[in-house]
Amino acid sequence: MPESLYRALFEGAADAMLLYDLKNGTILAANERASEMYGFPEEELVGKEIGDLSLYNWVEERVENLAFNEGGHFDSVHLRADGTRITVHLSESIVEHEGERAVLCIARDVTERRRAEVRLQKAEKRYRSLVEHVPAVVYADASDEVSSTLYMSPYIEKMLGFSPEEWMGDGDLFLKVLHPDDRERVLTESIQTNVTGKPFKMEYRLIAKDGRVIWVRDEAVLVQDGNGGRWQGVMMDITNLKELEEQLERRTFHDSLTGLPNRALLSDRLEHALSRRHRLEETVGVLFLDLDNFKVINDALGRGGGDELLVAVARRLRSCLRTEDTVARVGDDEFAILLEDISGVRDAVRVAENIERQLREPFEVSGSRTFVTASVGVAMNSSDGIQPEELLHDASAAMFRAKHKAKGSYEVFDLSMHARVAERLKLETDLRQAIEKGEMRVHYQPKVLLPTGPKSAPRVVGVEALIRWEHPERGLILPENFIPLAEETDLIVPIDNWVLREACRQAREWQEEHQGLEGSLFISVNLSPRQFRRPDLTRMVSEALRDSGLDPHALVLEITETAVMEDIEAAVCTLQQLRDLGVRLSVDDFGTGYSSLSYLKHLPVDFLKIDRSFVNGLDKDSTDLAIVSSTISLAHALGLESVAEGVETAEQLERLRALGCDMAQGFYFAEPLSNGKAGAVLEAGLNGRGIAERAR
Repeated sequence: MPESLYRALFEGAADAMLLYDLKNGTILAANERASEMYGFPEEELVGKEIGDLSLYNWVEERVENLAFNEGGHFDSVHLRADGTRITVHLSESIVEHEGERAVLCIARDVTERRRAEVRLQKAEKRYRSLVEHVPAVVYADASDEVSSTLYMSPYIEKMLGFSPEEWMGDGDLFLKVLHPDDRERVLTESIQTNVTGKPFKMEYRLIAKDGRVIWVRDEAVLVQDGNGGRWQGVMMDITNLKELEEQLERRTFHDSLTGLPNRALLSDRLEHALSRRHRLEETVGVLFLDLDNFKVINDALGRGGGDELLVAVARRLRSCLRTEDTVARVGDDEFAILLEDISGVRDAVRVAENIERQLREPFEVSGSRTFVTASVGVAMNSSDGIQPEELLHDASAAMFRAKHKAKGSYEVFDLSMHARVAERLKLETDLRQAIEKGEMRVHYQPKVLLPTGPKSAPRVVGVEALIRWEHPERGLILPENFIPLAEETDLIVPIDNWVLREACRQAREWQEEHQGLEGSLFISVNLSPRQFRRPDLTRMVSEALRDSGLDPHALVLEITETAVMEDIEAAVCTLQQLRDLGVRLSVDDFGTGYSSLSYLKHLPVDFLKIDRSFVNGLDKDSTDLAIVSSTISLAHALGLESVAEGVETAEQLERLRALGCDMAQGFYFAEPLSNGKAGAVLEAGLNGRGIAERAR
C-alpha cells in the first residue's frame, strides 16, 4: 500500500493516533484528532515523550512489555494541555517505522463513558441496597414460563422462611406455597396477564415454611428486553392489614356484644335471598323477636347481667337454626332471623314454635336462674317486588301484634297489621311531643274515709292523681291506651316525674286556698315500676316536695305489689329512703301479685290497696269476699290502713264498711275529676253520694 494512503488513513482517523519510539517513548507522529484531544498543537506533540501525557509513569513498564509482545489494550488516565484529566482507552501494536520498531497507539477519549459507568455502578449499588433492605419482596420472572424466577430479593426468607436460592432453585415452589383456596383465581389471572401483557395486581394467600398463612399484595409489570421480556414485581405482606380490614368489617356488619350479624348485614343477605327467590322461585321467611319485659330483667340483673343474658339468648337462637339461616341482633333486645329456601309459612311457624320452647328453658346468668320469653312475628315474601326493609317491617308488625295478644307468643303477618302499626307509630310520635306541648292532664279521684258508726257519713280525706292525655285530634285518652306504650319506649319516666310535680303543686295550691285542708288532705301518686327502680327516685321526690312547698306527710306514693316483689331487698331500701323523707307509702293492686307475708311485714309502708277485681265481686262471689276480708284483717294486723278501689255500688260500700275497711274510692263516689271540679268537691266537703252529685 502506498505510503500516501497510510498517511491519509492516519490523518483522517476518528480516534487520536500516536506513533512513538519503542525504545525511549518519544512521539514520532500525531494526527489532528490527537492534537484536539490533548489540546496541544501537532508540532508540540511530536517530540514529547509518551509518558508526558500520562498521569502515571507507565511508559518504561509498557515499553518493556511491548518489547516482548505484539501489543495490548488498556485504559489510562492522561493529562490535557490545560491540566484536566481524561480517561483514554489505548490500543497499541508494534509496527516498523523507518527500519526501527515503533508503537502505534490508538487513543479514544472514554471519559464520559467511564463516568456513566461509575454512575451506573453506584446506582446499581444503591438499587441493590434498596431492594435488599426494603420490607417487601422484589422479584423478576421470565415471561415465557409460569415458574421461572430470575431474581428474588432476600426479604422472601423473612416473609415466608424460604431463601432466595430455595425459591429460584425450585420451579414449583410458588405453586406449592400458594393457598389452595386461591390457586384457581391466581393462576387464571397469571395466564391472562401473560397473554395480554397488562399489569398483574392481586391479593392472595401464601403458606409460609412454618405453616403460617400470609396475605400478600402482588403487583408486577412486563418489562421488555432483548430476551423477550420479564415480569418485574413487588410482593408485600398485608396480613396485618387484612386482619384490620376483617376487624373493621366485623365491627361494621356484626354486633359487638353477641357477635351476630347486625341489621346492615341482615338486610344485605335478605336482599340477596329475595333476588335468588325471584330467579329460583324459593320461599323466604323472616322472624322478628323481641324479648318480653327485658328492661325489667335488665334493671334487675344490672348491665353486666343483662349483656350476659343477651349473649346466652343469641347462642340459643343459633342452636335452633340451620347453618344456612341467619340470626341477627337488630336492637337492644330485638333479634331477626332470615329463613332461606323453605317450603312455606308452616316451616317458619315451626321455627318460631321451636324458639318459644327453647327460650322457656331457664338461663344461668350471674350464678342465678333467669327466665325469659319472646314475642315473635313471622312474615313471608308475599310478592316479587317486596324490599328487605318492607319484609322486616312486616315481621316487626306481626311481633307487636303477638306482644299485644300475649307475651311469649307468635303471630303471622297479615295486611291488616299495617294500619295498626302505623297507628302505633303515630301514637308514639305524638306521645313524645305531648309533654312539651302541654297536652298531659292530671285528674283527681277522691279517696273517702269510711265511717265506723251507722249514722256517720263518708268524707273526703284525699285524692289520687291520675294521668290523662288531651290529644288535639283524639280528645281525652285514658292511661290504659298510652301508658303501656310509654313503658315500652321509656317515656314513662318523664311522664311520671311530671305527674309527681304537678300533683304536689296542685295539692299545695288547694291547701293554700282552703285553710281547712292543710294537715288533713293527702294526695296519692302512682310510681311506675321503671321509675321505682331509678336510683335518683328519692332526689326526684325531694325536689318535687321542695319546689311545691307540700308537707311530705301529705304525699302518698303508690307502688304496685309486683314492682315491690321483683327485688325485695332493693325495694325495702328504696321504700325506707322515701319514708325517711316523710312521705307515706302504699302497696297498690294488693292480691294480684305473689307477695310473701314474711316479706310484707318488713316493708315500711302505710297502706294496703285492695285491687278492684276483688272489690267488683264482693257482693256476689264468696271467694272475693274472703280475699277482701283477709286483706283488711292482714292490714290491721300489720298496723296498716286498708284502701278499696273500684267501688261502684252501695252494696259494695256496705260490705266494705262491715268488714272494717278504712278507705275507698270509685265511681260510686266520683269519677276522676279535673282539677277545677276536684277543687270544688274538696271545698264543699260533701259526703257520700253527694260527692258524685257535686262533681256533676
